[in-house]
Amino acid sequence: MSEENLNASAENAASEAAAPASASAGEEMMPRSEAENLLKALKAEREARKQYEKDLKETKANLERFAEINPDEWQKLQEEAAEAARMQAQWGEVRDAMESKYSSQAQEAIRRADAAEAGLADYRKKYALEKVFNGAGGRTDAVDGVSFFDLMAEQVGSSFRHEPDGTLTVVDASGDPIIDKETGVRVTPEDHMASFKRHPVFGTFFKGAKGSGAGIGYGGTDANGMTVEDLSKLSTDELFKKAFG
Repeated sequence: MSEENLNASAENAASEAAAPASASAGEEMMPRSEAENLLKALKAEREARKQYEKDLKETKANLERFAEINPDEWQKLQEEAAEAARMQAQWGEVRDAMESKYSSQAQEAIRRADAAEAGLADYRKKYALEKVFNGAGGRTDAVDGVSFFDLMAEQVGSSFRHEPDGTLTVVDASGDPIIDKETGVRVTPEDHMASFKRHPVFGTFFKGAKGSGAGIGYGGTDANGMTVEDLSKLSTDELFKKAFG
């Protein structure tokens, strides 16, 4: 191994070791794609290191055989190898620190990206569900920041699944689409939401009219002959307690 090669290796190691100083400013969050690429690069680096260690062992074995033939040249090569090992050890410490730092950052970036995607999916589902609720005549008023839709979504939101194309599917507790027994087709989100208008309590969450079933200001029976209580005088808090208490 020549002295020029050793000097070149030292310069490369020093320039790469200086990289973390400029990278410290980007610790907030990296895009998911960059994080995944960084993890791939780190994995490739580990594989390259394993190959290097294997080659180093083979070279050492060859040098030991060479020592028996030319002891003087062997001594010179030993000194050069010792210096190279010292520089390799120094760079190894820096490399390991960099690898640990950026691997952690990449994992955190992916975790944040997954959390952001989950939050966005929840928002999109709630938006689609509220459109169905409003389309069914749901009440849009709210008290103290709590709306009738919020209460409705909290209780029945799990019976709707938001699909990748933005549509909603009515599902059972197992996640399977609910089929209408009479028609043999899937129950639509609109029909499923409208069915709650006949509920003694959920019916009060919709804009009702006499003769249409449950609703504020109406007392009697619903379409199924069930007695419907007049809840027009109850406050929002009282309605909440009655529905979910």
